[in-house]
Amino acid sequence: MTYSCAIFEEPLPKNITKSDMKLLNDAQMRKYDALFERLNIKSTDHILEIGCGWGHCAIRAVQRFGCKWTGLTISVQQFELCKKRIKDAGLEDKIDIKFLDYRGETGIYDKIVSIEMIEAVGHEYFPVYFSTIRDRLRPGGIAAIQAIYSADELAERSKNSSDFIKKHIFPGGDMPSIDLWNAAWQERRPKILSLGYSNRLIRKWEFYFVLCSALFEYGNIDVAQISFVKEF
Repeated sequence: MTYSCAIFEEPLPKNITKSDMKLLNDAQMRKYDALFERLNIKSTDHILEIGCGWGHCAIRAVQRFGCKWTGLTISVQQFELCKKRIKDAGLEDKIDIKFLDYRGETGIYDKIVSIEMIEAVGHEYFPVYFSTIRDRLRPGGIAAIQAIYSADELAERSKNSSDFIKKHIFPGGDMPSIDLWNAAWQERRPKILSLGYSNRLIRKWEFYFVLCSALFEYGNIDVAQISFVKEF
C-alpha cells in the first residue's frame, strides 16, 4: 500500500474505470528505483527514511542492496504494519522502524530519503525540515526527496488560505497514479465499508482522488525528485 506519485513508462488512457494493480505496482517500484539511483545506494550504507509509510521503500531497498535502513513514522498503524511486514520478509536485522517525529532523530546517516513527506510539513517548518536532513547526514552524504509542487503564485496563495486537501486530507500541509488508485478504491468500496469506515470518509477520499487528478491534468501541480549532497 503506497499512494505517493508513481513513474509510468507511457501515458495512461483517459477516464480510467478499471484498476490494473500490476501496472500500478510496477510504476510504484519504478519510483523507488529512481530514488535509489539518485542515492547511489551501497551495501555498506545506513539510510534514514523520513516518513516511512507502510514499509515498501525500506523492504525493496534492503532486498536489492543489502543496506541498513531506519524508518520514521508518527502513525501507529504504519508503525505496526511496517514491523509485521519486515518480520515476514525476514529483514528485522536490517530494518529498524521508529515511532518518532523526524525532529527527534539524533543519528548520523550515509543517505536520507523522504517521499512526499514535505507536503505535510507546512511551509513554516521547511527550514526545520531541511536543516534536520542536513544535520542527520554525514559529510559527503546524499539526500533525495520526492515532492508535489505548484506554481509560485499558487503556492503563495495556498499559504494564506484553506482548501479541501488542507482541511480533510493533509491538515497543516502544503502542496497519473491517482486515476488508478481511484479505480482500485471504487472496486473495493464494499470491503472498505465492511472495515467500519463511514460513507462520509469514503466520499471525502473519492473527491480527493478526482481533485488531484484534475490538478495534475491541468498543470496546477506536478511532482519532482530532487537530490542533494552535503559537502562538509
